[in-house]
Amino acid sequence: MIRNGIGIIFFIVSGFFVFILGFIAFFDFPVIEINKFIMLGILSIPLFIFHLIGLAFYRGSNWKVSSAITLFIGCTINIMLVISILSVKGSPKLLDVLNISNLDIFRDYISGFAVMAIFMGIGVTLYTSENSAKKRTEDNVDG
Repeated sequence: MIRNGIGIIFFIVSGFFVFILGFIAFFDFPVIEINKFIMLGILSIPLFIFHLIGLAFYRGSNWKVSSAITLFIGCTINIMLVISILSVKGSPKLLDVLNISNLDIFRDYISGFAVMAIFMGIGVTLYTSENSAKKRTEDNVDG
């Protein structure tokens, strides 16, 4: 019981890093000399470490489902934040009230949505491959 709880906590931290990676992918860093994708690669190391620790502790049904859920939740939170930022940037009334000049670096939509699509694609692949394997096993038992 405690072991599963510790695994879930590490999955939550892993999902947080999925969110951070997706969010940073939307930033356009014109001044920074380091390539954004090198930075994303470096930041993905803690994601994998925390996720592997979570898989080691969690005794759930399958690692594919746990991984898919982690990716889905991290991406969903990121997509909600992106929609919120785009809504703020697109609202003329809020532009008059708020100083949103800090959001000017939030403009690399192609790489941001590409990273989110990759994460969601991996999650869908993991989830559907587990469900198809489970269905084949059930069909073999019944047949």
